[in-house]
Amino acid sequence: MKSESIQELLQLHFGKATSIISQRMGNIFYSYDRVSSKDQMVNGNSLVWQFERINEFATKNSFVIKNKYGGTYESAKNDERKEFQRMLKDIEKDKSVAGILVYSYDRFSRSGANGIFLLENLQKLGVKIVAITQEVDSSTPTGNFQQNLYMLLSKLDNDMRKDKSVSGTKSILRKGYWPYSTPIGYTNQNKHSTADKHVYTINDDGLLIKKAFQWKASGKMTNQQIVDKLTAKGFKITLRHIAWVLANPFYCGYIITSLLPGEVNIGKHPPIIDEKTFLMANNIGNENPIHGVLKVKNQEELPLKIFMKDIQTESPFTGYFNKKKKIHYYKSRGVASKVNVNANKLHQHFSNVLSHFEFDIKFQTKLADILYKKLSAQLESKKVDETTNKKRISELKKQIELLEERFVLNEISGEQFGKFSKKYQSEIDILNQEISQQGNMSSNLKKSVEKGLEIAQNIRQIWVSGDFYDKQKLQFMLFPEGMLYDKENDAVRTTKVNCFFQQVAVETRVSDEMQKGNLLQDCLFGDNVGSTAFEYFF
Repeated sequence: MKSESIQELLQLHFGKATSIISQRMGNIFYSYDRVSSKDQMVNGNSLVWQFERINEFATKNSFVIKNKYGGTYESAKNDERKEFQRMLKDIEKDKSVAGILVYSYDRFSRSGANGIFLLENLQKLGVKIVAITQEVDSSTPTGNFQQNLYMLLSKLDNDMRKDKSVSGTKSILRKGYWPYSTPIGYTNQNKHSTADKHVYTINDDGLLIKKAFQWKASGKMTNQQIVDKLTAKGFKITLRHIAWVLANPFYCGYIITSLLPGEVNIGKHPPIIDEKTFLMANNIGNENPIHGVLKVKNQEELPLKIFMKDIQTESPFTGYFNKKKKIHYYKSRGVASKVNVNANKLHQHFSNVLSHFEFDIKFQTKLADILYKKLSAQLESKKVDETTNKKRISELKKQIELLEERFVLNEISGEQFGKFSKKYQSEIDILNQEISQQGNMSSNLKKSVEKGLEIAQNIRQIWVSGDFYDKQKLQFMLFPEGMLYDKENDAVRTTKVNCFFQQVAVETRVSDEMQKGNLLQDCLFGDNVGSTAFEYFF
């Protein structure tokens, strides 16, 4: 048998099928565009802009857009979007479609690894993704790598935005401001501003909610009876919603959120109901009753409430008064760890901490000079922010000018112009305010240092003589994240100290104090301490 015949037989019976993916050819494409929010879809022009650019690209390259997908608001953080999934199903069935046109890869997906997985599966179908602003040849290893890199960068950008947003929201919440939608019973008189400028007032529904708390606290009415009574008064609320309202500490002046687990922060909003009624409505005063012990009514005796937490569970301390012993106590709220500590004992611990910030008056001139130089250096480093702010202001002014031009040309409505120009102007005002504050900080620095040292010199007496709210204000100014009580070692600890007072303590402590090995000293002034702003004095 000829070798050629053998070769043909071997090829016929043992020849390997090609593993090369057949790339779909042709000029027929789908298009996909999206925005991330409903507001962008309703009031913005991004969707129109995206499709116009995609259409221009298709015309230039002689592509035919067979079907258009998207045209709505869909988050690309996950890939379970309705329009997106509809497009993927259609492209799998329609073999005539060679690819998908998108404005950029982050419009396609911002889910990182999962986005790459989608690309690979589309490649197996012979379908390509063409981002008109990020053109790459995905048929080559280099182009494929670039495409995957764009996906990962989109995920990184998404994660960084989320982290920045969450950090900012946590900071706002800890200061007592509510950055979310206005709770029922309140009216926000300044709802279009940032959370720190919100002004909450109690409306008519709020007055009825106060009645609901009082009815619940009396123990004579069920939630359903309360709902029925509110409905009769014209206030419609569901059984589930009233249960949420009655269990929400927001209505007695506190802020609790899953973003800050274990934390209870004093809110800036007016409480609808007093603390005692709130506790009674939630039957908190009856849990684990102890003979002769009452929930404390007077906050003045327990200024470290909420501020101090159990180190094991990070449960904020509440308090009570033992009538038999005639002593106030702090106690943790955590179920896992029960901590009770004599209030006077804990106050002494805190007073000892304050003593680290006090100094001999003979060192005041030297201290003032050192602190002024160091804070001046910090202000100098912040000038970069001022330059960035001015650049951003210039960009925003150009945006407003562009809006005016588009309004004149009837490209946008008067409502859209008013909304976005107001938004841009508001951001400009905030940036100008920051620049102004920076200037005030520089000009008033010496006075601020003097005022800060005046406080530090008598800080224990200031705390002792202040009322509940003055004490809390001073506590959180010094230790913005509160303090932790270590029952096992009978010590208090903190992780963040106001940078001004931290520097005062560092400059004034003497060598023998450093040799004591005091754990509190290590905690207050160790490398793990995070500083906070000293603008409090300006």
